[in-house]
Amino acid sequence: MIGETTKLDALVKSLQQERGRAIGVGFQRLGEPPQIVTAGPRYIREGQVSVESRWHIGSLTKSMTSAMILRLHDEGVLDIDAPVGDLLPAFQAEMHTDWQSIRLSGLLSHTAGLPANARRDGLPEDSSKARLALMRQLWSEPLKNADPSFEYSNTGYVLAGLVAEQVTGKSWEELIRAEIASPLGLATLGFGAPDGVEDAWGHRRLLGFSWPVNPAGTADNPAWMGPAGTVHPSLSDLMHWGAAHLNQCTGVNPSFLSKESCARLVTPVKDSYALGWVILPRDDGDVLFHNGSNTMWSAMLFVSDARQSVLAMVMNDGRIGWLEKQLPRIIEVLPK
Repeated sequence: MIGETTKLDALVKSLQQERGRAIGVGFQRLGEPPQIVTAGPRYIREGQVSVESRWHIGSLTKSMTSAMILRLHDEGVLDIDAPVGDLLPAFQAEMHTDWQSIRLSGLLSHTAGLPANARRDGLPEDSSKARLALMRQLWSEPLKNADPSFEYSNTGYVLAGLVAEQVTGKSWEELIRAEIASPLGLATLGFGAPDGVEDAWGHRRLLGFSWPVNPAGTADNPAWMGPAGTVHPSLSDLMHWGAAHLNQCTGVNPSFLSKESCARLVTPVKDSYALGWVILPRDDGDVLFHNGSNTMWSAMLFVSDARQSVLAMVMNDGRIGWLEKQLPRIIEVLPK
C-alpha cells in the first residue's frame, strides 16, 4: 500500500505541474483507509491545499438533491410521483397545465421538458424566495418541450428543490444539512464558493487568460441555483458521500434510504441518467458517476459496488475535460 500511495502522490504532483492548478485525488476501498493526495497552491503563490481543503463540486450536488428528496419520499413527507401541481396547491392556479403535470421523478431524471438554464435579474437575495420568484416567472407559460425526452436541466433541479422547500417549510440548504450532511457526518459540507483559509480559490478563464476569483466576489452561480450545483465539501467528505452508496441497494443502511428508493436512485430513466447519477456500464458491474463544474472548479466522483471502491478527483480550474483525460493515468497507479 505504501508503494501505491507513493505512486499516486507522484502522479498528482506531476499533474499539478502540468496544469498549474491545485489538484486533489482520493481513492478508497470499503473497509480500508482512504488515500488522499493534494498538491498545488490555493491560488497564485498563496499557500498550499491540504486534505482539509474544501472544493466546489458543481453538478455533483444533484446527487445530493435527489437523495434528499427520496429520503423525504421514504419519510412520507412527499411523493416523487405526484404531479407538481398537487404538491404546490397554493400555486396551482397560476401554473400552465404543462407544469402542473410535471413529476419530481421527471425533474430528477431530466425528462420533464424543462429548459437547461433560466437566468433572471432582480430576484430576491434570499435563495428560497428567489427560487419561488423565478419559477413564478416561468411556470405560467407552456413548456417548449413537454415530452419525456432527455434534456439536462439545471432549472428542473431548482424546481425540485423549491417543491421540497414548499412542502417542508424548510430551505433547500437546511434540508441538505438535515437529510444528507447530518446523518452521514459530512461536517465540511457548505454552499457557494469555499472561503476557508485552506480552501482553493476557483479560477476564471477568458481569451486564453486565467485568474483566481476571490470567494467574496462572484465566484459561483447565484445561490438560487443551489439544488442544481452549489455544494462544497472536503475531498474526504466527497469520498464519504460516494462510500455511502456502496451496498446501499442491498439494504445495508435502511435508515438512510430504503432499498426501493435506492433502486430508483440508481436505475437509468433515459440515456444512462438515473436520479442525480449517471450509470456507467462495466463488465464487472455498473459504476455510479457524476461530474461538476461551475466553470471555476471541476470535480468527478466514481462509485463501484463491484470493486467496493470510491474514486474522487477535484481541481480549482473549470476545464473539466482535461481532468477527465487524466482518468486512465490515475487508474493505472491505484491498487488493483
